[in-house]
Amino acid sequence: GNIDELKDRSGNTILSGNVKNIGTERADFAKVTFTIKKNWNGDTKTMTSFAQGTYHTFESGVTANSSILPGASASFELIISASFGPFIGYSYDIEWDEYQ
Repeated sequence: GNIDELKDRSGNTILSGNVKNIGTERADFAKVTFTIKKNWNGDTKTMTSFAQGTYHTFESGVTANSSILPGASASFELIISASFGPFIGYSYDIEWDEYQ
């Protein structure tokens, strides 16, 4: 889907949207990793936002809310602090794992 970009009252930039699991298995620790392009010189910074999906307790005993069930969607939000300064653009990758 689309990524919404807005500024809050403090001048922070908020990138938000939804990701959908189009697979047949649960996607665990689903995250969107942004590469923020600071300038035309090639300076970048990587920032990550985990999806706010379904809670799942893994065999290890860890419980997380970043799993996305097959066919389901989950939201994400990344806040880029105003102190980061201006940037000229970004790209992103969606990643996930599969655990028991």
